[in-house]
Amino acid sequence: MKKTALMLVLLSLVSITWLTAFEPSPRAQVTIVNKSGVKLGIQLIDPQDKDNLYFLTIEKGNREQPREKTFELKPATYSMIVYYMETWDPVYGFPTCGGLVLKSRLWARGKQRVVFTRCGVIPVNPGEPKMMKFWLYTPFFYPYRFVY
Repeated sequence: MKKTALMLVLLSLVSITWLTAFEPSPRAQVTIVNKSGVKLGIQLIDPQDKDNLYFLTIEKGNREQPREKTFELKPATYSMIVYYMETWDPVYGFPTCGGLVLKSRLWARGKQRVVFTRCGVIPVNPGEPKMMKFWLYTPFFYPYRFVY
């Protein structure tokens, strides 16, 4: 009888440990890597919860010296609007990207990376899973469908 009770206690402790060890994280971690050559502003809006919104800014970075920032977000599927923030000149207009504003979607779950390459240039390869390269026509050519 003592062995059975001890076994039940031990089994319950192991099961509680197992359940808490693999509980999903209450926050998603998104790392933004800016290689675009211009400052980025990223607006994230959760369509299910209008109070859940973020505006993230990442300083100018290029391929040789990329800028990288990590953000913690509430896990959700966000509408993502990307602003290529450039100073407009009345004589010459926008210097690099033409002040692009792109719309997409971000599925924030666990840890992932989103890489922004130069505007108007197709990325050579899509990257590893959980590392998405963002560009103008992502919805049609992106194989992993995390950013679409």
